Amino acid sequence: MPARTWSVADKFRNNMRTKLQNILPLIAALTLGTVTAVFAHNPGGKPDPMNASLEKLKGAEFEQSFLQQMIQHHRSGIEMAKLASDHTSRAELRQFAEKMISKQQAEIDKMTGWLKSWYNASLKEVANEAADKDMKMHMSMLSGKKDSDFDKAFLEMMPKHHHAAVEMAEQAEKKATHPELKELAATMAKDQQAEIKQLKDWAQSWFGPA
Repeated sequence: MPARTWSVADKFRNNMRTKLQNILPLIAALTLGTVTAVFAHNPGGKPDPMNASLEKLKGAEFEQSFLQQMIQHHRSGIEMAKLASDHTSRAELRQFAEKMISKQQAEIDKMTGWLKSWYNASLKEVANEAADKDMKMHMSMLSGKKDSDFDKAFLEMMPKHHHAAVEMAEQAEKKATHPELKELAATMAKDQQAEIKQLKDWAQSWFGPA
């Protein structure tokens, strides 16, 4: 059988096929890397609106926005925690909520004072509209549950809420200019990571694997 004579078109197609075979794994790796980078620290797979808004800021602009948004975030966490007083029968969750409310209110007071003394800024009613909308939806869902149903929902939602705060605090540790704010951010991240672990341990112990 005579050897095949390759046309210019054959050579072109063969060359393109080889290039595609070489480049497709690279495209897949880059795509996966991008997705991983976007969602790496987000347990829900949806970008957190507060962290997203802070990423592009720096200096005084970052600090003011961080303080306003973290105060809003703490307020929403306190609202969730207050539900535990009459929505759960577990003493552990009620005690956890009481401690969290006390700690976060003290941090709100401190951050509100810094806003005034550093930037002569008043506290905004809502610093991030998208986060406020998400929180209202979550509160509506949580407030309609009682006992074990509430416990399960609380143990799922509060770690996600804390996780966003940890990410915000990590940004502040790197980007804040006031050492007091860096120190508070480090404390917040450490405390809320410990609380996330406690909540996840209870979820495993009370309800088994997710």
